[in-house]
Amino acid sequence: MDKTLDCVTEIRDRLVDIGDLDLRRNLKIRAFLELVLAPVFRELQPRLKYAEMGRRGITPMQYFQDFQNYPAPHGYGDRFEGRYEVRLCRSVSQDRRGASIGEARVERLILETRATLTGRPATAAPASLGFEPTLGEPTLAGTGRVLHVLTRPQNPPGHRWVTEIPEEIAFLRQHTFEDTFPTITALAELEDGYEEIRGSAVRLTGVWGVANSDVFQHIHAREYTVAMENGIAASMTQAEVPIGRYLAMRARVIFRRPSFVGQRYVLPIKLFRRDRDIVALGAFQSGNDDSVNDESRSSVFLRFEGQLC
Repeated sequence: MDKTLDCVTEIRDRLVDIGDLDLRRNLKIRAFLELVLAPVFRELQPRLKYAEMGRRGITPMQYFQDFQNYPAPHGYGDRFEGRYEVRLCRSVSQDRRGASIGEARVERLILETRATLTGRPATAAPASLGFEPTLGEPTLAGTGRVLHVLTRPQNPPGHRWVTEIPEEIAFLRQHTFEDTFPTITALAELEDGYEEIRGSAVRLTGVWGVANSDVFQHIHAREYTVAMENGIAASMTQAEVPIGRYLAMRARVIFRRPSFVGQRYVLPIKLFRRDRDIVALGAFQSGNDDSVNDESRSSVFLRFEGQLC
């Protein structure tokens, strides 16, 4: 009798912090990190056994995240219900492994998280500033998709891929990863009609500190998102785009290499516009790297999409 599961499913109700909602009471992109990923590493941990895999040297490394925001005219209340599904996928792709090597066949085991966030939209502005307004019926407030690639980070390069299903998650049915594996090249491609906003290019620099780190000993994914959101505001201000009219709609991020405390970083950002739509592209690189304009060498690449309302 087949005892494998198609996926691990969980439904959770969450009270968000006042800092997770913007001045219109809509979710910030940075809030999705907690709403989408926390249940996987907390409530679902006893079933997924990431910690047990880690003791054997296997780690689910976050590679890609895709958050979609659905702003409401008057925003949302303070609670959101999340439905979470985690499934096991096998991806086979042709990847470029270096300038001298060219493309090669790469096989990956992926734990794919899909989250659907439901919130109750406000029917009007709150009667008292900062407090919850009258709410309507639940509706879709956001979605999230995150890909964790199983790897052995302590192994030498070329021996880190995990192709055999670990015993801890052998109860999950394996799916074929049908989508094209996300790459920086694909993420940076702009649709027809987009033009760079004149004067929008900014180049932010900084040093990662202990406050940016997490218990996995590297810089937390939220920190890149926060830096990008702040950088977009600086870029829009420099280009004289009205930031008060901006609504964040979607954020896709590729994580290629971790960063650590004490490292300097450079974050160049450019804005592109098509009518009301705005795309922001950013790429984190080492502050000592002379190739800051080479997106393919980025440690973290970000594409944020929004609209002017």
